[in-house]
Amino acid sequence: MKFYIFMNNKNFIIIGAIIALFFFIVGFIGPWYNIIGEFLGIKASIDIGLTGTTISGEIDSNNIISIIDRSETDNAMYLAIFVIITSILTIIGFLGVSINIGKIKNMYLIGETFGFLTMILAIITIMIYVINLPDTSDIVLIKIKESLGWGLYLYLIGAFVIFITVIWSRIIKLEKV
Repeated sequence: MKFYIFMNNKNFIIIGAIIALFFFIVGFIGPWYNIIGEFLGIKASIDIGLTGTTISGEIDSNNIISIIDRSETDNAMYLAIFVIITSILTIIGFLGVSINIGKIKNMYLIGETFGFLTMILAIITIMIYVINLPDTSDIVLIKIKESLGWGLYLYLIGAFVIFITVIWSRIIKLEKV
């Protein structure tokens, strides 16, 4: 058998949904906010993610971790978990399209609905996190440089990939169904 038989348009939507899920999971684990600072010649890097805070450097990390207020970011974490679940449901819907389980029209509807919901919830998760960035005003560091972390950007890329996947699915659906 030739390779191109397996790579039809229906399989591309599954691949897109799986790639988006990968970005969501890796983005969930990664840091969403970075602080790089210096105190008395000692450099420190603080990575604040959805699940925890890590500090690299030669400073007392327990005191700094206890100072950082993460209470507002917990809502973003719970919503991010829900995004991962809806992303899995999107894959299940598109998988039903690819292997012809049930009515194709209904499986497209399930995949596209959960895909669109996933994209909207991912963007809302990012907005909630950015609006409620962890309070780091009590950290006594000199020369502070703050930035959004790579986990947040991967989450945003995942939302974009799932959006493109849903649009691609819609195009295929209009051509075939």
